Amino acid sequence: MKNFSDDAIRIPLHRLALLAVATFATFALSAAAAQQAPGRYPERQVRIIAPFAPGGTVDTLARELAAALTKSLGKSVFVENRPGAGGNVGLSVLAQAQPDGYTIGIGAANMLATNRALYKSLPFDTLKDFTPVGFIGRVPFVLVVHPDVKAKNFKELIALIKSASNKYSFGSSGQGNTAHLFGEMLKIRTGIKMVHVPYKSSGLALQDLLAGRIQLQFFTPVIVLPHIKQGSLRAIAVASAERLPTLPEVPTLAELGVKGFDTPTWFGVIAPAGMPAPIVSFLNDQIRRAIAQPDVARRLAQEDVQPDYMSSVRFDAFIREEVAHWKQVVDESGAAID
Repeated sequence: MKNFSDDAIRIPLHRLALLAVATFATFALSAAAAQQAPGRYPERQVRIIAPFAPGGTVDTLARELAAALTKSLGKSVFVENRPGAGGNVGLSVLAQAQPDGYTIGIGAANMLATNRALYKSLPFDTLKDFTPVGFIGRVPFVLVVHPDVKAKNFKELIALIKSASNKYSFGSSGQGNTAHLFGEMLKIRTGIKMVHVPYKSSGLALQDLLAGRIQLQFFTPVIVLPHIKQGSLRAIAVASAERLPTLPEVPTLAELGVKGFDTPTWFGVIAPAGMPAPIVSFLNDQIRRAIAQPDVARRLAQEDVQPDYMSSVRFDAFIREEVAHWKQVVDESGAAID
C-alpha cells in the first residue's frame, strides 16, 4: 500500500499566517468568557494522536496544541505518533478509542477527505467514526514552472501544454498526495494533458524540477520562494483563497477562472464518534483560544499554516464538502490506491 506524505509541507517559513492570526486573535479575545469545563473534565491526562511521524506539520501542530492545552486545562496533554498508510494507521487507533475526551487527534485534508476517495477500502468511515472538534487552518500552494517553459503566465502555460499533449510532466511527493491531486484537478479543469511523475519526497521532486527533468509542480510557497527570487523557478498561480503577501503579483487560480483550489490542504482536531457535545464544545473553545495566542501563531507561521476558526458543526459540514469535492477529482482522474 502506498503512503501519502506530508513532506511537501514539512519545512516552510511564511508570514501570511500572522495576518490571519491578527483578525483571529481579536475575535478570540473579544469572546465574553472562556467556556467552563463540563463536569470534572479533564480529570487525567489527554492523548493527542498524530497520524504522521515526528518532524512534519501534523506532528508540529499536535505538539503546539498539546503544550497550549496543558497550560489551559491544568492536566498533562501528550502526543502519540502513530504514522503509516497516509494517516490511516493513526486514524484507526483514534476511531477505536473511547469517546470520552481523553483521546483526540489531528486530522488533515488527505486523511479525512482524499483518502476516502483514493483507497478502495479503509478500516474506518471518515464521516461516521469521528467527531469533528475544531478547525486549525490551511496551508497554501503555488504552481511553479521551470524557466525553460516558454510561458510567462497561466494563460500561456495552458495554451503551451495543449499544443504539445503529454510532452509536459508535473511532479509530486507521492501518488495521491495534495500536489498530485492538484495536478490532476488542473488537468480536469483546463482540459490539458500532462504526465504525473511521483517522487519519494518533495525534495527529490524539487531537484528534478530545478534540473528541468519535469516542468511544473505545486509546492508550499516557502519551499520555492528562494528559487522564485533567484529566477530558477517561475511562479504562475497561487492555490489559495487570496493572493500571498510574499507573492503579491501572482494571481490565484480562482482569479484566473479555475475553481476548486482555494482550500489546498488543511488541518483540524477530531475525536472518536460519540464524544459528548459539552466536551466537544469545550475543546473547540480551547483550540480557538490556543491558536490565537501570539507565540503559537508565530510557530504556526513557521509551518505555513493560515489559522482559521470553525465551530464543530461547521467543521463537520466542511469535511463533508471536501469529501464530495475530492471524490469527484479522484473519480475523474482515476488516481485510486489499492
